[in-house]
Amino acid sequence: MEEVTKVPPPVLERRVRQRQTTVSVLKSKLKHGVTCSVPKVQSTLTGFFPVVRWLPKYKLKEYVLGDLMSGVIVGIILVPQAIAYCLLAGVPPIYGLYTSFYANIIYFLMGTSRHVSVGIFSLMSLMVGQVVNKEMFLAGFDLNEDSKASGLVLNASLASNLTIGSPHSVELMGVQCGKDCYSISIATALTFMVGVYQLLMAVFRLGFVSVYLSSPMLDGFATGASFTILTVQAKYLLGIKIPRHQGYGTVVVTWFNIFANIHNTNLCDLITSAICISILVAGKEIQERYKDRLKIPFPTELIIVAGATLASHFGDLNSKYGSSVSGHIPTGFIPPQVPSFTLMPRLALDAIPLAVIR
Repeated sequence: MEEVTKVPPPVLERRVRQRQTTVSVLKSKLKHGVTCSVPKVQSTLTGFFPVVRWLPKYKLKEYVLGDLMSGVIVGIILVPQAIAYCLLAGVPPIYGLYTSFYANIIYFLMGTSRHVSVGIFSLMSLMVGQVVNKEMFLAGFDLNEDSKASGLVLNASLASNLTIGSPHSVELMGVQCGKDCYSISIATALTFMVGVYQLLMAVFRLGFVSVYLSSPMLDGFATGASFTILTVQAKYLLGIKIPRHQGYGTVVVTWFNIFANIHNTNLCDLITSAICISILVAGKEIQERYKDRLKIPFPTELIIVAGATLASHFGDLNSKYGSSVSGHIPTGFIPPQVPSFTLMPRLALDAIPLAVIR
């Protein structure tokens, strides 16, 4: 009978893990980051420009007709939409067209989601306009020099900071800057600061902040913003020229001025607004009811834009009835310029809420 020898169990030895120094970790990450190879170049290129990844897979025969029609409709609608949002932002209309054009071109090259809609929208335009109007007022510009108010108005701060006489200008980056120049300088500097804040939020992984924004707070904010936008647009719907109020109680003061000058309503503007709103609402209801039968969306907005433009031009509504028009809009592109860095310290706090909401 063989003897069974007992094998002693293995002894486990605990090894202390050598912790790498910070310098060695940085060196290894730096070496990995600067290492160049063909796969890494391709990955970096497709990361910055995803268009090179999905464009070769684009099914031209299947998608081109629908995309072409959608692009034409959206492009035509963006023209009056951009002009209208410039009224909220307090800048000349041409810059709304620039924003709509460049934002879509950049997102076509660098966008990662086909479901994201880029460009200007009402809430951001309103918040930018509040900052622009505040800075313009503090600089001494008359916010109502292009549309003098008539009748009874309630605005105690209106005449406290205005320059009377020759057109007012301020020196900015060594150049005398007028009203339009100063307004777009504020808007561009503010936009630059918002972009810087969003880059910092991405670097420090601050996206979790949105988790703490409750649904009732967001609903209340959206409702308040909608009512504020309605308040700003009400005077244009009625064709009433009233001054802009600066400071607290803007909504209340604006509605007081609207009702105080309701007898000055331009009937042509009122009728035009009522017809356009009625067609928009009716078109939306028709599309919701017959969406299963419609092969393509009914271009209600396109019909309104074309019809209102033709009616205003051939009916000569501006000269006959004093109807408001956008006026001359320059063509072509202006050379890009660097934002004014002297304005950024004054806009640093105003840019924070825009960066969070955007």
